[in-house]
Parts: sequence; C-alpha cells; structure tokens
Amino acid sequence: MAGDPPSHRKRKAPVAAVAAEDEAEAETQELRREVEELDEGLADLDRRILEHLRGTSTRLANAAVARLVALRPLARLESPTAETSIAEEEQLEKLNILKSKVEANIAYLPKVLDKMKESVARCEKTENLNVNIHPVFRRKCL
Repeated sequence: MAGDPPSHRKRKAPVAAVAAEDEAEAETQELRREVEELDEGLADLDRRILEHLRGTSTRLANAAVARLVALRPLARLESPTAETSIAEEEQLEKLNILKSKVEANIAYLPKVLDKMKESVARCEKTENLNVNIHPVFRRKCL
C-alpha cells in the first residue's frame, strides 16, 4: 500500500456537488430567459412610445390647422376673384408649411430632451469638480 503506484483513475464528483451545479445552471438559464423577456418587453414599449409620439405630433398639427381654419373669416358672398383665390392658396400653402414644421419639431423633441439631459449632467459634473471658477463666470445672487 505504501509502495503501491498511485492510481490514475479520476475521482467522481460527489452527487451533491453535481446536483448543486445542475441547479445553479438551471437558475442561470431561467435568469437569462427572464432577461430576454424583459429586453423584448422594453423594445416593444420603446416601439409603442415612438408610435405614440408620431401619432401625437400628427394629431397636434391637425388640431392646430383645424383651429387656424376655424379662425379664418367667413367667405364673402361676393364672387371669388383671382386675387382672393391666389391669397387663399398662399394661406393654405403657408398653413401646410406650418403644419409640416410643427410635425418635424414634435418628432425632434425626444432628441432635444436627450441633449438637455446631457447638458444638465455636464453642468452637474462641472459643479462637482471643485475647481476654482473665475468670478466673471459666476452668477450674482439677487
């Protein structure tokens, strides 16, 4: 026994250790599935929010156009002349341009909000640096 050559057989892992590994692996797989489901839910929510924003911009622009049309003076009973029809066409063209600009601005609002958040974060970071700021750049408190 003391002089016997060492055996080259591998030891088998205890059954409890194998069961613990299997349980940990199953839990890891379950957590991965949950994370994937949450990611899918987040992507779906993001898509729905973007659709809502686009729809809101269109509804807002349509409401503004409807309000402006309602505020227009009533048509006269006179026969339309070339000058009035040209003026009305110009007004409608300007109204359509305004509508498209409003839609574009509303669609751009999420990007503006992100830029504002970044700017605020940079300002807060600058305040936390504890750097001497020249008095010219400091605000005077009233």
